[in-house]
Amino acid sequence: MEQKLKIDFQTGKLFWINPPKHHSDLLNKEAGNLQKNLNGKNYWVINVDGKKYKRSHIVFYFVNGYWPKPCIDHINGDSTDDRPTNLRQATVTQNAWNHKKRARRIELPMGVRKLASGRFQARISYFGKQIHLGSFQSPDEASTIYQSKRKELYGEFA
Repeated sequence: MEQKLKIDFQTGKLFWINPPKHHSDLLNKEAGNLQKNLNGKNYWVINVDGKKYKRSHIVFYFVNGYWPKPCIDHINGDSTDDRPTNLRQATVTQNAWNHKKRARRIELPMGVRKLASGRFQARISYFGKQIHLGSFQSPDEASTIYQSKRKELYGEFA
């Protein structure tokens, strides 16, 4: 791949230096395009020799000299930001820990739910186990406790 693409190490963008057959017009142009995955998240994908690769994986390879296994984590949570400083190898579990927010039908912060009593419960999942962190008068209190526990359990992936 190194003979087909060059990397801009500041932006994480890749450019064709040896474009695919019948596409000489791509010479020195940015490689790839945005595609949505099954979860609706956008990723840059590049087709090289008939095989699709996520740009983040190619950038990681250029910088580190090996393919990331099992997956790549975008530190800032932006799946289109493929700067080398924003990429790290992670397990599937660690990658899931790094979600900044989830789609919710309610307006409460992540890790907080309203109880029938009117109080707010903080809870977190860790390796498949639900940990209850207590109930609180306000969603802000519950969120503060949740975020603190999140940092404790998930470390750099929080």
